[in-house]
Amino acid sequence: MPLKSLLFQIPRPANDEEFVRQRAPIKGCPERNGFRFTERVVGNHAFLEHGEGKPVVFCSGLAGSIENIFEIGQALSENYRFICLYLPLYDMPFADCTVPRLADYIDSFLVDLDIDDAVLIGSSMGGGAMLHYSLRPEHRMKGMVLCGSAGLSSIPLQKGYIRRRDYNFLKGTVQDVFHDPKTPSEPMIQEVYDAIQRNDIALRFIRFTKSTTSKHHLHEKLQDIDIPCLLLWGEHDQITPVEVAPEFKRRIPNSELYVLKECGHVPTQEKPETSLRHIREFLERIGYR
Repeated sequence: MPLKSLLFQIPRPANDEEFVRQRAPIKGCPERNGFRFTERVVGNHAFLEHGEGKPVVFCSGLAGSIENIFEIGQALSENYRFICLYLPLYDMPFADCTVPRLADYIDSFLVDLDIDDAVLIGSSMGGGAMLHYSLRPEHRMKGMVLCGSAGLSSIPLQKGYIRRRDYNFLKGTVQDVFHDPKTPSEPMIQEVYDAIQRNDIALRFIRFTKSTTSKHHLHEKLQDIDIPCLLLWGEHDQITPVEVAPEFKRRIPNSELYVLKECGHVPTQEKPETSLRHIREFLERIGYR
């Protein structure tokens, strides 16, 4: 593993396909039936998108992908421009692998693509990055949806990082993210396994996870959020415990909370129908059509 790949910004390959492989080693499974998203590269940004209208942008957490919101994204793309953003979780300089720096990237994406008044959906660490971004006076958000978000609790350092060469062990670690262990598909698990075999990616996983500690918690700042917020939480979330969800609700002024039963850390994937209903009702309430 070249030291410069950790310490410095990795040069953007001139070839777009190579750039996407570098930016998104975990990207979901486009061979799924009904997959309608188009992969796009604009400058230093790579993303999937489908549909027309006002933008709805999804930001996943570590090891996340379009799989986390596939059904919801397909449905919303009938009325909106739905974007699944490839966050630079795997090619940032090591020193920049923090949640606030991801907020910087979200800002650059929205500015570079001239997207304003967007609704952002964030899962886990992606939600934490959105929270940091939403506290900036120049943010470009109309509303946000947080799903098992970081921001008030630390994401635990998964034991799978240590035993990452053991496929069955890492498979169990991925399955533990969900209430129903059958939720993640074998291709999804394999993709996470393949990516984390790279030492530079494993080290970035650890760095980003450690950045969710109390140093970057937002307890005293959430009261300053000035946009509507929908909170979706799994009752059996083992990563960002459901106990912190009411704290988000109490501290964010214009927020509403729904706890989904028989659901783990990723409600948009494990309970897509219920999550979609709440998201559509939220978009309707804030007049986002």
